[in-house]
Amino acid sequence: MQEQIRNEYPEAVVAAGRRRLMRSAMALTVAAVLAVVGSACGMAQSDAGEGGETESAISNSQAHPAEDGGALATEGQRALETRARQILATDVVQQQIRQVQELYESDTQGTTSTGETTAAAAASAIGAAATQYAVTEDPDRPVLMWVVNLQHKFAGLDMPNSGYGIENPDNVYRQATVAGDARYEIRGLMPEQAPSEVHFEMRDSIPGTAALTAEGGTPMATLSSDAIETGPDGAFVVTVDSDPAEGRANHLQIPADGTSLLLVRDLLNDWSTEAPSRLDIVRVDGPPVAPEASVDQQAARTAEILGQIAPFWMEYFNEYYYTAPENRIRPVRERPGGRGLATGGRFALADDEALVFTVDPVGAKSLGVQISDPWGVAYPYREGTSSLNMTQAESDQDGTYTFVISRNDPGVHNWLDPNGHDTGMIALRWQSMSGEPDVEAALRSSAVVKVADLAAELPDGTVFVDPEERQLQQEQRAFDFDRRLTQ
Repeated sequence: MQEQIRNEYPEAVVAAGRRRLMRSAMALTVAAVLAVVGSACGMAQSDAGEGGETESAISNSQAHPAEDGGALATEGQRALETRARQILATDVVQQQIRQVQELYESDTQGTTSTGETTAAAAASAIGAAATQYAVTEDPDRPVLMWVVNLQHKFAGLDMPNSGYGIENPDNVYRQATVAGDARYEIRGLMPEQAPSEVHFEMRDSIPGTAALTAEGGTPMATLSSDAIETGPDGAFVVTVDSDPAEGRANHLQIPADGTSLLLVRDLLNDWSTEAPSRLDIVRVDGPPVAPEASVDQQAARTAEILGQIAPFWMEYFNEYYYTAPENRIRPVRERPGGRGLATGGRFALADDEALVFTVDPVGAKSLGVQISDPWGVAYPYREGTSSLNMTQAESDQDGTYTFVISRNDPGVHNWLDPNGHDTGMIALRWQSMSGEPDVEAALRSSAVVKVADLAAELPDGTVFVDPEERQLQQEQRAFDFDRRLTQ
């Protein structure tokens, strides 16, 4: 089938894709050599264990932090991940995760082959996310914890997958809790190769614990990197308290009563060059601190959070995704807080079918698309192509982007890989916008076609890949993704 499609296109088109991937292969080879050198230098430290030095090598299956920990492998991150693993092991949390799995399996999506197959892993992932919310709920000892992420290893210790809610693979998510009767400073440093955007957002509650809205909650205040004043070295300070800015730059105002959730998103549009910002949050003033919660207390709180967010997100997807016809993408909408545009849909494809859709960047610096399982857990994107953005995808000749979803690899460079499944959800995000975007032009077309007719339905100049080139594409993705754990 792949050869049949490829033979209908000029060899020059196929060769263009091969040249692009060969350049990636050369870069990967150089990087691999450097990784081997780093591994040899750090081999004596690799068995140091929890209290020893961290490894500097990068493997294709697991990333390890750089010697200085990197932007994400901070001491606070390690401490909270250690606590999160302890919480996950408790009976109360494991029982709640099993209840979530049963909830999923009793839902309409749980009666499908894909829904049934993925329910257990999805329940475990959102369970891990619930522990992250619980351990970051301390406003007296705030830590900006990297959350909603793939399985990874820091200091020889594994953290399981905590992705849920169709998390964006291009984002590095961090969160902390702040109190209205205290004052905080977020002390940051933009790296030389800064993210495309760093977005700070205050929420009134954990997403999924309040009203059902298109954003999963209510944003209260936002601040983006294009409005943040930085020093010549990229350093900056964001103040967080209940007072108005009154001329202060880089300020986020929070309610005077209760607590608020701080969410930070580093948008990495180019995984191969951009690195997360270095962030720390410090409580600089406030009333006497309360005693720290115990593991048992946080386990009970985790179970409570999980008991709220799992049914919420199941209802959310049933409301916003599964009420629409399958293999359709909804009209594009503007997001609050200057977060650009978004839309989504769902797919259900036979083995001989493909969903083809074309989108226009409409001035966005970042355009990304991804697919997830029926519960909102992203299909593999570290080495798989279940997500693609403007630096990873090949554009059409007119500057638009055409993507293909199909159960099996059709040999198209811009293939969104559902990991062998036939159903799932689609999310598209236009971020870091400039000017007033033409919302109506953002989604050009979408249609289900037979895989055998795919070549005739795709734009002129579509880039195809053979199995070897696909493998190079996947290996490059894995290497590029792992950079965020080491920079």
